[in-house]
Amino acid sequence: MNNFLVCIINSLNKQTFMNTLQSLKPLKSSVSEIRCINLKNNSLTKDINNPLLEQISLIDNDLGLTLNRIIEKSKATAVLFFYNTDYLQSNFSIANDTIYHIEKEYRNVTINYPALVPISTLIKYPFHSSKHLVFQEAIFPLWLSKENFSTSKILNIKPTKVNNSRSEVEKQQVIHSYSSKLNHKQAPSIAVLICAYNAESYVDTAIQSAYLQNEPADEILIMDDGSTDFTASRINQWTKFQPIRTYYQKNKGKAKALNKLLSYVNSDFILELDADDWLDYDAISTIKNYLHYLEKKYVLLYGNFRKWKQLPNDEVIYTTHAKGKQIHHKQQLFKYSLPLGPRIYRTSSLKSIHGFPTIPFEEGRLYEDVTVLHSLLDRGNFCYYDFTIYNVRVHDQSITKNNHFKWRDYVKYMEQNFKTD
Repeated sequence: MNNFLVCIINSLNKQTFMNTLQSLKPLKSSVSEIRCINLKNNSLTKDINNPLLEQISLIDNDLGLTLNRIIEKSKATAVLFFYNTDYLQSNFSIANDTIYHIEKEYRNVTINYPALVPISTLIKYPFHSSKHLVFQEAIFPLWLSKENFSTSKILNIKPTKVNNSRSEVEKQQVIHSYSSKLNHKQAPSIAVLICAYNAESYVDTAIQSAYLQNEPADEILIMDDGSTDFTASRINQWTKFQPIRTYYQKNKGKAKALNKLLSYVNSDFILELDADDWLDYDAISTIKNYLHYLEKKYVLLYGNFRKWKQLPNDEVIYTTHAKGKQIHHKQQLFKYSLPLGPRIYRTSSLKSIHGFPTIPFEEGRLYEDVTVLHSLLDRGNFCYYDFTIYNVRVHDQSITKNNHFKWRDYVKYMEQNFKTD
């Protein structure tokens, strides 16, 4: 007979928390432990008299690590998970050593979350660290998407309410990518390039997103461009993970930093990732799927991106979905209303123009993305596809945001010094 460790995660408020507890009454004789874990509100258990109940604070701000520690200490035989507004709809019978899941629907997105899992399975296959994930809840579909658990069964747990706001739906789109299955098509190799300058607050998230993919990148090359904060030490912590390679240079600007990394690239294509942005979990597999069919005349592949505003409490809120459009000639680059991205360069084409031009304007430290695209159009065509795997973080320390007033001067400089037809 099973006895359950109940984990109630991110309950919406005191009322929904009480609804979850009330729904457990039919299992009263089988529940041995109840643990409440909330990323925002640590007072849900206040004034509730239940000897089995304990409020748990996150260890090192890491939901995955916290759950693993709870599970390691538990004497239960199985874990019953409830999320947000979930409650047990009715009593149920279960098969031993079987994994069960629930389905959460957000408009057109359905995400599977583990619902009932044997303790022995969770000890053998612990949750991934969530410390550097933008949305820590992504560890649940990530865990369930492992090949071992693809045949899990549905359990009768229901949500009382689903938040279908645009911001929440976009968040769930990102989380949904963590349940993506690997596409086994043969495809060109791809390197992810990250250049960081004073990005200690965000660089771990960028690196984690490049490293944690359902299909690994062939190379991940990271350059610290002479940061004066703790960016270098954060980057150095990733040196033990393959295929990550890290480099350092005195501050010379992003264009020169990218060119230094370019000299080490062995892959067919390059994905440029800013140190304050992040990728969806299925970014590399999605890109490779498009690269599989990309004609040789194309020197660049690009798509769409989501924009998220950074809030003071370490949360982000969705602001817009920036859809790309096809670029045919240089003048369109200067009239493009948003950064062209994500940018996936054909490596041979990028090397044929000697990398990112370092023009006299601001010593090449601004708008290096537009400058290199301007040069690449001499080598071939750009290819736009309607896909979204890239997330832009908008924050007050952004170099581009703080220098937006220089855009007109940059365009004037390019028109006066380069052929822009």
